[in-house]
Amino acid sequence: MNMSDLRPGDKKVARQAEPVTALWLAALLPSLVLGGLTSGVAFVVGRDQGLSALLGLGLALVALTLTSMLHFQIRMTDPTLGTFFALTTYGLVIGLMWGIYLALDDVAWVSGPGVAFGLLAGTLGWAGGLMRGALKLREPLYDEKRTSD
Repeated sequence: MNMSDLRPGDKKVARQAEPVTALWLAALLPSLVLGGLTSGVAFVVGRDQGLSALLGLGLALVALTLTSMLHFQIRMTDPTLGTFFALTTYGLVIGLMWGIYLALDDVAWVSGPGVAFGLLAGTLGWAGGLMRGALKLREPLYDEKRTSD
């Protein structure tokens, strides 16, 4: 069915976005902005600090995106199974971050404070955007939809 098939009295039905996707976008954009600003300031200090801040921002975004996608996948499962998957995923994300950090430990351009500031900026931007998005959305993610009696 395309727009030419609609008659004047017909109503177009819009597909509502998934709440997890809306929350993910609401969290991602401020994280990118705050992390980008932090990396820009770090580039003023030095090239290595700027690259390290971008690395920290990347680590934060990978970890937070993976866990957000997990919530999208398990939001309608049994709570015990969901908790198991969440803890497993969080453990794997921490292991992944640890592995990346160990792999880059001897790299000359990686600056610990730069990575830390990028990671912190990305995480704070994510948390702020997530809170703002959740307040604007006002839709519980894990509750079943109620039907009118």
